[in-house]
Amino acid sequence: MTPLRQRAIIRQVKHISISSVLTISLLGSPMLQSCSSSGNNDDGSYEEVEVYEKGVRMYISETEKGVYKITEEIPVQTDSSVAIIKGLDGKEFRLSPEAAKKMIDAEIVANPDKMGQSASLSNALMYGGMGYLLARTVSPNYSSYRPDMNNNVYPGDKNRSDTSRRRRSGFYGMFYRSSRIFDQSAGVRSSIETSRAVHTRPAGGRSGFFGGRVRSTFGG
Repeated sequence: MTPLRQRAIIRQVKHISISSVLTISLLGSPMLQSCSSSGNNDDGSYEEVEVYEKGVRMYISETEKGVYKITEEIPVQTDSSVAIIKGLDGKEFRLSPEAAKKMIDAEIVANPDKMGQSASLSNALMYGGMGYLLARTVSPNYSSYRPDMNNNVYPGDKNRSDTSRRRRSGFYGMFYRSSRIFDQSAGVRSSIETSRAVHTRPAGGRSGFFGGRVRSTFGG
């Protein structure tokens, strides 16, 4: 073998060795980084979360311009909760719990002293099963507007002594199509209330709209 050929082979071997080292380094770096930074922060902490497993599907009809009445309420799984509204023109649209909450919140901001005093859509949502569900889950402040959750205190009336069915039916009659439908709604509220459960999950775990209220945290 000529000296020129030998030098060419040596240069090729050096090139292969250097390339192999670089390849191993490049492949190895991400693997080492992945192993050292998994992103998990498992410190053994858990939290108890209060959830309600039952929700409501409610039907609301516009009976005259700007007047809305609840025509039916059905207990469903919480993640199937919805308000189905039919307008005077016969067209229907749906409001998710998130959308219903936004509408109620806007009404509270605009007319805080008039809640429960008109048959508007936001009031039908607040004083129907949807408002009850939201008050039990993501909007506990709603309970201060509802007589059934506020020691029978009615909006604009501090008379705590009148707790008769006639009074309740008269107030809620503004939002329900009939007294029969209002009476049936008690079953929906009972279904929501009795579906309360406490689940344990890793502390800081993500949750959806009805993720529940954190009750306590403890370490293992």
